[in-house]
Amino acid sequence: MKQACLTIIVLASFLVCNVASAQDTLNRQVLTMQEVFKLALENSPQLKVSAKNIDLAKQQKEIAKLYQLPNVSTDLDYGYLSNADVWTPTFSKHEKGAIPHQFTQFSVSATQLIFKGNEVRNNLLKASFEEQVAFLNQENNEEDIKFLVAAKYLDIYRLINQRIVLVNNLQLAKKRLANILTMQKQGMVTENDVLRTRLSISDLELSIRKVDNNVTIANKQLNLVTGLPDDHRLLPDSTLLQQQQEKKALEEFRDIALKENHELKIAGQEVKIAETNIKIYGSDRYPQIGLYSGSVLQRPFLYTLPSQDVFYNIWQVGVSVKYNISSIYQSPRKIRAGKIQLEQSKSRETLVKDQLGVNVDAGFIKYNEAVENLDTYREDLRSAQENYRIVEKKYYNQLSLLTDILDASSTKISAELKVTDAQIDVIYYYYQLLKTIGTI
Repeated sequence: MKQACLTIIVLASFLVCNVASAQDTLNRQVLTMQEVFKLALENSPQLKVSAKNIDLAKQQKEIAKLYQLPNVSTDLDYGYLSNADVWTPTFSKHEKGAIPHQFTQFSVSATQLIFKGNEVRNNLLKASFEEQVAFLNQENNEEDIKFLVAAKYLDIYRLINQRIVLVNNLQLAKKRLANILTMQKQGMVTENDVLRTRLSISDLELSIRKVDNNVTIANKQLNLVTGLPDDHRLLPDSTLLQQQQEKKALEEFRDIALKENHELKIAGQEVKIAETNIKIYGSDRYPQIGLYSGSVLQRPFLYTLPSQDVFYNIWQVGVSVKYNISSIYQSPRKIRAGKIQLEQSKSRETLVKDQLGVNVDAGFIKYNEAVENLDTYREDLRSAQENYRIVEKKYYNQLSLLTDILDASSTKISAELKVTDAQIDVIYYYYQLLKTIGTI
């Protein structure tokens, strides 16, 4: 609670205090991690581009559905016919046959595929799998964007916490300088102590300026992903460090990863696509059976001499059977290629599953390591603070040198920075673990 209050106070001061006065007009806003996630998913240029893959997959599926419908075509011809040249079989006699010169023909035909080794159904099934892959790829991209945003968000939080530590120690150093100046007037310390104290203050001010610049850079990078204005400055949620992460055993994380990891799901869909491809290649070995019907309206009637200048209409309906003889030697080769692709897809799925297990184990170890490091650094900080208190008291009682108090101050600052970094590391590695299992 004490740490939360301190963070809130310093964040509030960060609103009104900055290095450059030109930054006073910048747009500042406190946003939670989930709010930043929402902005990134709505405004990320990368996600907008990858979303087109889903639209394309949906359209490909709609195209595959069209092959279930009849294929209907129409044709209209209008032109000029010459007279007919007629010869006897020996070409010894030649005559001219008068033919009406105006030619008109209108035809309508329709065919419906009945059977082709389930090729149409399998192509539709393949298109459905590819649509699912497009959705999974988009979800995987969203996970990547969320983790990128989380990393930038935590970087900003880390830098602000570093600023808190540096500002507190700067105030402490200025207070120490005031005490040393008083002691100098009393002849208790030399000018050297004053100069060295001023130098330590200068170093702290320089470090604060560097932190402020890094905050500005990190904000610009985050704004690019979230779609916020370039001059927007994020203030992280001050309660983030107090939020408790959900505790789970390693086996629970592994089980969730096997169900939710998007790359593993994509690998599974690619296996199904490879299996469907084999069925599609095998359909070439079957005959193509279909129904057909058509009607032709034509003028003139050309099957008599002389030809008759009349419209006539004929229609037909029947069953067509086609067989591609070349499929006898083409299909086996295509099927063998498809089986190789299937084996490759299954091997990739196994590899992804094995790598996922390793990544989950590594993420779980790093998260627990971060938790243990935080406990260790907090204990070190208590020791460093007590050491500084003792050395400072000795210095003012002239029982220690300025170098001792400067060393103690450096140790305390280092310990405080390690604690703030460790607090952020706990959250960072937890989000990294969530990304690995697919639930960030």
